Amino acid sequence: MWRPAMKFESLSRCVALFFCLTIAGYGTAQETTAPPPPPDASSTSLQEAPQEVNARAVRLSDVQGSVQVMNGANVTFSQAQLNMPVVEGMKLTTGEDGRAEIQFEDGSVARITPNSSVTLTELGRNADGSTLTVISADAGLTYYELNGRAGQYTVRFAGDSVVPIDSSIFRVDLDTPPTALAVMHGSVHASNDQGLSTDVHTNQSALFDAQNPNEYQLVQSVTANSWDQWNSDRDEALAELDENATEARAGTGNPDNPAWSDLDASGDWYNVPGYGEGWAPSDVGNDWDPYGAGSWGYYSGIGYTWISGYSWGWWPYRCGAWSWFPGFGWMWFPGNCGWGGIGFGWYPYGAIWHVPPGYRYPLRPVHNPSRGPIPHQPLITVNRGPQFTQQFLSNGGQKPAPRILQYEGQSIAPLQASIHPHQGGPLGEGFTSTVERTNPGVTVRDAYQGQTYRPPNYTPPTPAYHPPATTYHPPEPTYHAPPAPVYHAPPAPPASHSPR
Repeated sequence: MWRPAMKFESLSRCVALFFCLTIAGYGTAQETTAPPPPPDASSTSLQEAPQEVNARAVRLSDVQGSVQVMNGANVTFSQAQLNMPVVEGMKLTTGEDGRAEIQFEDGSVARITPNSSVTLTELGRNADGSTLTVISADAGLTYYELNGRAGQYTVRFAGDSVVPIDSSIFRVDLDTPPTALAVMHGSVHASNDQGLSTDVHTNQSALFDAQNPNEYQLVQSVTANSWDQWNSDRDEALAELDENATEARAGTGNPDNPAWSDLDASGDWYNVPGYGEGWAPSDVGNDWDPYGAGSWGYYSGIGYTWISGYSWGWWPYRCGAWSWFPGFGWMWFPGNCGWGGIGFGWYPYGAIWHVPPGYRYPLRPVHNPSRGPIPHQPLITVNRGPQFTQQFLSNGGQKPAPRILQYEGQSIAPLQASIHPHQGGPLGEGFTSTVERTNPGVTVRDAYQGQTYRPPNYTPPTPAYHPPATTYHPPEPTYHAPPAPVYHAPPAPPASHSPR
């Protein structure tokens, strides 16, 4: 199939507001229960609670050009969006100018070049919380960088299956027969239903002929492809995001998720009395709106989900709560990130506490099956003005000097970066492994089993409050007569005892 040469390119119905949060309480991975929100928080939500389903979602972390999202033979989204949740069964297909990157919880990625497609056949979790991922390479040229920090991965194509033996980088080329599997780093195990089985190591390629499923050709080299450079460029971009991190993620359910690095690179963390550790984006003013740019995307069985237009917009809209501070602006406080929610640790929207005067809430469209077949739009775009679409990262600028938060008579400076990996990117050093290297006396355990890294003298932040999903109904005033007085006889005197 023809592939372009590599180019370098850097509401339907709305509901009224309910006066309660609509996100469930903390999951089993948290070591403490969620406290009530700060005393002055308004505890306002965006919309009613979604239907409870078991769905693991991963992040569409890069989209360029024409990328279509399908579910079976049906088109779910005619054009994919950055930060779009991808759930089990979704198929991503790129056009002649399209490219896409899927990012998994442990930092692994799958990348799709033009005129190619992949299907997320299975997105699940094992009993211990580790992830189980099966990807089908359907057409074209696709890349995979799988580190397996907390998951099992299988890539299937043309009747064959590939499982990484260790951290591996490989590509699958289905454009012209024979199918080519090329391993650039690490080792993988390839097999099929006919009994074929082989290991392919660094700088080796395996060629598979669909007409002869019991045969393969092992080549002691990897032929260069023009899209190898794009794959490397994306690695470099992700590594830059990993360069500096604070310990703010240490108390979360999955500190190795690369989406935390987007926040570290795009803003600053503050320790706010009564709230805990919160994050604010850089290069924004008091009038900036966290819901200023993005879309509501419709997901079957879940309803409308917020898809942020900001490059860092994954965690702040999948869990936790936003709150506005006079003289400073918006800040996001994490809570229940990685567990609970829609089955496996994500929510279709974030919660809101304080808001500025006159704020227009980003009401969530509603699709109500109980009222009959109400049509829905796959994507409803929200753009509150061009001032919300400019970001220093997207413009190629440097991170501005951090702001100082004035709160309750205190000047609060942001937390300083203290975690510096030797190497970032999909197969680079993760947060917990960096901590192990820099703090050899600290044991870092698997966060998915309910134990997370706690640095010396660490005080857990106040997690975002998520009461059960209920609809608020103001109580009708009812007169209650005071209780009738009840006579209580004085106690009998104690019995006398003879001295011994």
